[in-house]
Amino acid sequence: MTDLVTRPGRALRRAAPALLGYAAVRALGLLTLALWSAARDKSAYTLLTARWDALWYTRVAELGYGYEVRLPNGDVHSNLAFFPLLPWLERLLSALTPLSYADAGFVVSLLASLAAAWGVFAVTDHVYGGRAGVCAVLLWAVLPVGIVQSMAYSESLFTALAAWSLYAVLTGRWVTAGLLASLAGLTRPVGLAVVAAVWVTGAAAFLRERRDRYQTTTTAGDQAGRETTTVVGAREQSEAATADCEQEPGGEIATVAPEQGLGEAATVACERDRSEAATADCEQEPGQAATAAYQRGQGEAASVACERDRSRTEGPSSGWNRSAADAGGARAVGHAPETGTASLSGRAPDAEGARTPSHSPGVGKSGGTRVRRALGMALAPLGTAAYVLWVGHRTGKGPLGYLDVQAGWRNGFDGGYAFARFVGDKFTSFPSALAGAGLIVGVALIIWLYVICVRQGQPLPLLVYAGVVTALALCASSYFGSKPRLLMPAFPLLLPLALALARARTRRSAAVVAAVAVASALYGAFWLNGSGPP
Repeated sequence: MTDLVTRPGRALRRAAPALLGYAAVRALGLLTLALWSAARDKSAYTLLTARWDALWYTRVAELGYGYEVRLPNGDVHSNLAFFPLLPWLERLLSALTPLSYADAGFVVSLLASLAAAWGVFAVTDHVYGGRAGVCAVLLWAVLPVGIVQSMAYSESLFTALAAWSLYAVLTGRWVTAGLLASLAGLTRPVGLAVVAAVWVTGAAAFLRERRDRYQTTTTAGDQAGRETTTVVGAREQSEAATADCEQEPGGEIATVAPEQGLGEAATVACERDRSEAATADCEQEPGQAATAAYQRGQGEAASVACERDRSRTEGPSSGWNRSAADAGGARAVGHAPETGTASLSGRAPDAEGARTPSHSPGVGKSGGTRVRRALGMALAPLGTAAYVLWVGHRTGKGPLGYLDVQAGWRNGFDGGYAFARFVGDKFTSFPSALAGAGLIVGVALIIWLYVICVRQGQPLPLLVYAGVVTALALCASSYFGSKPRLLMPAFPLLLPLALALARARTRRSAAVVAAVAVASALYGAFWLNGSGPP
């Protein structure tokens, strides 16, 4: 398992193949873009740093908030729609170096894309192993819109923060997860997906602890009742055996046997019965009645009762003493190692199909663990909440002021109605019908991948995160051409494909990735020189 905190050097060496592969794919994409742009007398660097959202982020870094554009149709495009973390980093880097704001944005994006690739590897390595981790990073790099990862956009920065926050959740570092989720919330509105992952997983951990405590208490109570009954019954049997065998000389056995000439045999039988009863009652295995009673604070009483019964029947010599009972009790109350639940946080089936147990995130009986988990959950939404409330104060429209800002861009959440109409309109003519069919196939593929993620038992935080990102992207009434870019941070959707590549032969996997990388580089250059990512 990758562990950046305790062994960063080892973690970096483990991730090196994935990072080198990612750098090679991105270098191919940038080289293809440079050649394509030069052939069209365009600047590839300008396309990466000074178009669309990159310009808005640069203006925020340079001039602050308050800039807006009023369109002839009455729409108002305000830069308050853009979250502040990327402009802050651009301003900081520009202040510390000779770089311009645009240059700083490009550098931040490049560094963030590497951090995102490392985070994707860390998460996948933790869940499925290193080979699948390398494949997941390469698949994320060769996405058709992968060129955006090298633009002065916020997608790479957000994906880096989201991936490492998810990794912190998976490894039980709740405060770190909360801090990174808060920073992700300062990067993009979809930071809500990271907050949801932290909250849902934390709540599930609390509920699991409560359920385990209830089950432990109920089981202990039931077993205590059964074992107490067993100990009492054993003592009564021992006393009965003693009473039967230690009668007065004129008793039935002692009287009848001599009359039949069997006095010696009856005496031997009585001694044997008494010995067997005492042995059966007192010399049990430590894990049975007396040991079970000892575990629940009744061990001393059970041991004393057993010693008393034995002394009445056998005398002082015995093979099972108090120290043995203590040893047995100590072994009995030792806690077994906790194992995680794959659906909550642990390892899902790896590339070979095995399921390896792993600790659930922060599920334990330590009060400190519960406090850290609660603190992480409290920190997670602070970034989003702070910016949204500040925008509401700035616009004078209260907590919902940010929604008005997004409405000026014709962005909103309508459950996918606008997108469905957009797709339906494509079928009004034959050429555009092909595009409509392609959109339907693409959406079906995304849904199918998510279903596979659920069926493969991906950890809960990954399912929640990917589900929220996908829902916000597909069900928002935003620019429909932006939806592939908005889906890019949903890297857990790629894990089923990464597993398939990991199971294949290395030569075949390398050939597939290389072919897709070339296609992605060509499409990225064509796309950025054409309509580009709005």
